[in-house]
Amino acid sequence: VEQPVQIHQDVDSKSKRWHFQSYNLTISNIWSPFLVKAATFEDINGVSTAEVQLHLDKLDKKWLDIYPSLDYMIISTGKWFLKAAVYHENGVIVGCHLCPGKNLIELGFEYAYKKTLHYVMDFIKTSKHKGLIFFRTSTPDHFKNGEWHNGGTCPKTIPAKEGEVKIKDLNRILRNIELEEFEKASAKVANNEVNLKLLDFTNLLLSRPDGHPGPYRQFQPYSKNKTAIVQNDCLHWCIPGPIDFWNDVIMEIVVNG
Repeated sequence: VEQPVQIHQDVDSKSKRWHFQSYNLTISNIWSPFLVKAATFEDINGVSTAEVQLHLDKLDKKWLDIYPSLDYMIISTGKWFLKAAVYHENGVIVGCHLCPGKNLIELGFEYAYKKTLHYVMDFIKTSKHKGLIFFRTSTPDHFKNGEWHNGGTCPKTIPAKEGEVKIKDLNRILRNIELEEFEKASAKVANNEVNLKLLDFTNLLLSRPDGHPGPYRQFQPYSKNKTAIVQNDCLHWCIPGPIDFWNDVIMEIVVNG
């Protein structure tokens, strides 16, 4: 494995780009959690001081500007749309999600997610992009006895048995919207010679509650206090197994179509 050279980093150190010189390979990690233009007001732990300002009809230039140069691309989003937000379209506020007291129409996150994926898919299917584009469905979380912000944990250390874990309503709603918008786009991308593929790992990952960082979101969380109460991450993935499967599936599609 070659040590890459970092050739780009944004001001927040969230978007980065690396170059593997021997292979002439460049890998980019682009931080665009909504895929559309957004203003967020929160700290590293996800604590917000104001609603997200989402411009549903303006794609985020962070990924849009380098899109034509990418040979392979994986797009994913999802749970960020559950946050309190104010929605903008055509330069005006059209409604919101979780914004009591602002005298705005409560449209709900489903409205925003459908709109965003519609604009993203509409752009992709008409772009005539020659690379391979993957759209990955949002993955399930395994918080127990709470959520991200109020003490939820994921103590499982082995995969779950079949049927032991049920998909949460919010995860199901997100996935249904994703599949619906992908199907609408996939019917037209072939005519435009755009290579768009679906990566749907949702049901498979339901059985891997052991694959999350858990309390190890931060390095050595119990080094100073073995009984400390720390925030658990039961949303992202890090344990060998689930991630290896993703890579195997992606490489199979890249190599053999």
